[in-house]
Amino acid sequence: MRYLIILLIVFPLLIKAQEISLKGRVMNKKNQPLSGVNIYISGSYDGAMSDSTGRYQFETALQGKQTLIFSLSGFKILQRELELKSDMEVNITLEPEAEMIEAVEIRAGQIQVGNKYNAVLSPLDIVTTAGSMGNIIAALEKLPGAQIAGEDGRLMVRGGDPSETQTLVNGIQVFQPYTPQANNMPVRGRFSPFLFKGTNFSTGGYGAEFGNALSGVLNLTTAQEIQEPKTELSFSTVGLGISNTQAWKDNSLSINLTYTNLTPYTKLISDRIDWLRPFQQASGEAIWRKKGKNSFLNLYATYSFEDFKFKDESVEFGQQVTTDIRNKNAYVNSTYTHSLANNWKIDVGAGLGYSNKDLGYHEYFIPNTQWGTHVKASIRKTAGLKWQWLMGAEHFYQKVDESFQIGESAAVDYGFKCNYGALFTEGNYQLIRGLSLSAGLRYINTLKSQQFVEPRASLGYLINKNHQVSFAYGHYHQEAPEFIAKFKQDLPWAFAKHYVFNYSWLQKGRLLRFEAYAKDYKGLYQYDTPSPQYQSQYAANGFGQVKGIDVFWKDNKSIPNLQYWISYSLTDASKKEAFYPVSVQPTYVAKHQFSIVAKYWISALRSQASITNTYGSGRTYFNPNEVKYPMSKTKGRNDVSVSWSYLLSQQKILFLSMTNVLGNEPIYGYQYRSTADSNGHYQSQAITPNAKHFIFVGFFWTISKNKKDNQLENL
Repeated sequence: MRYLIILLIVFPLLIKAQEISLKGRVMNKKNQPLSGVNIYISGSYDGAMSDSTGRYQFETALQGKQTLIFSLSGFKILQRELELKSDMEVNITLEPEAEMIEAVEIRAGQIQVGNKYNAVLSPLDIVTTAGSMGNIIAALEKLPGAQIAGEDGRLMVRGGDPSETQTLVNGIQVFQPYTPQANNMPVRGRFSPFLFKGTNFSTGGYGAEFGNALSGVLNLTTAQEIQEPKTELSFSTVGLGISNTQAWKDNSLSINLTYTNLTPYTKLISDRIDWLRPFQQASGEAIWRKKGKNSFLNLYATYSFEDFKFKDESVEFGQQVTTDIRNKNAYVNSTYTHSLANNWKIDVGAGLGYSNKDLGYHEYFIPNTQWGTHVKASIRKTAGLKWQWLMGAEHFYQKVDESFQIGESAAVDYGFKCNYGALFTEGNYQLIRGLSLSAGLRYINTLKSQQFVEPRASLGYLINKNHQVSFAYGHYHQEAPEFIAKFKQDLPWAFAKHYVFNYSWLQKGRLLRFEAYAKDYKGLYQYDTPSPQYQSQYAANGFGQVKGIDVFWKDNKSIPNLQYWISYSLTDASKKEAFYPVSVQPTYVAKHQFSIVAKYWISALRSQASITNTYGSGRTYFNPNEVKYPMSKTKGRNDVSVSWSYLLSQQKILFLSMTNVLGNEPIYGYQYRSTADSNGHYQSQAITPNAKHFIFVGFFWTISKNKKDNQLENL
């Protein structure tokens, strides 16, 4: 670890050579300027984007023979060989792709959120969705294949429980991506949207680089570019925040501080919770970026503290009980990229996570401490569109310590350690024109007598520039989740096999995406009590199958100023896991999920209006008063949320949002008492939201030299 830290910090500090200025103009065949063209020197990060007049300019310390690349979606990539000795002007003309078929843009199971041509959503889309409240996780629920249980808040993918989806930052695992959870109170994602410019959300069939996830991977990425200086202020009904970015030479530092306190809010708007100490959170994030001649370094760090206490009704005790939580969480992530000659690239990264949670519930005191590390290194080689190759290695370590104490009695200590390594390799090859194959292997050694080899493959065919199909297949293993592993160590890893078929139709401003999939499970975890406990008996002999279809339609073009998208998911899940004696639809899965999101820009009012309607069919629950299987089922839930963003000026925004405007009262399921009464009946309690609505009002102010810059993309 010491040598890795030295490599990350010392290696990028390169001596800056005398710089050469490159400038010019990019036009099309009709002699019209092209904006947004990506211009860069091959094998380096030196480059620029053309402006609205087609002009570009940047400086480089490179000299001698170099290759200047011009790239724009819909046009042929142009490479120009140069001899860099002094300042140069290079004017070029790009030719359209016309009927030329190049490489497959979409891999089955993978959803891109970013500024790429094949992106399902842009960063702006994902955080201006009504009902998301700036929570990246909540916004992802509006995508096909994703679900969030209302009483939980964590992301679930295609019939998998929340533990089956891993969250990463720049490819490095985050061990605690959510705020602390209390009884039937949904959590939030920990990360601020404005620090992340891209999202790779895989709902299945993902490549050999990622593992320890049976269902999905959410990889958040920071921009590999120096940020412009600015200050952002926010004031809202739940707290305040400030962020500042400073830049000097080839460095930038961004710091984001937020404080949330629900005390004023709970006094104005009541809910079913009897708050003794309303939710408070103080958090800070920082990211330092350094650009070298052929390298880029990201150092990200975050710390947060949460504190809350409340009373609510417990069916188990037949009275109100107190929940008291104090939590501290820290995470550090560093990634370094270095481009070598001949299109070789090295990536190294490391992450360290720490969490300390003190939970008081009724007469119980349950402190929990967690540590986690992830170290990763890889090397990549690219040969144009013909083939790309990746090879790497990584190591994970996690340690969880927990104890359980009743009153003044002696505490019972338990926990687990996880320690494993992995090797991975994958190549992408263009077999013939328009037909691409990705094939990879991942090898896992748990360092405790378990070893796995996981084949992964994806085949894609670009029918023409608008239509493409792809198929993905893969083997995936995952260790026992924390809520089981802390009671029973060394259980065999669970296994899933993925089959995913994708058809996509893309046209400027429109996208249709259809996927059909199947997952086969083995080694799912079971226990002999209604919930995992210290005394429970555990085994890894469960099994299951999930199959379904996902449909996504997005249209930015048909109606001026209107953007909308529609998603539908059919999830047919049958799993024998937990305490179920037979294979059933899991309690956390809705078989049908439908969302429609619409956003309309009203120029006369300088406003953006957004409305979201999300419907989920009924979920199963186990009723001990019934002896039949399958289990009982709740009614479906429907949520209509709205938001309004009003530009007081270009850099000052007033934002209003409200969830569940129709006032529906969904029931997520039921909790039952563990023992029956004298009549043999088990008393029950419905699991419902804490409040019918959540209302948010905020003011956001950006201060920067770029007078067009604002925080609309963060809302």
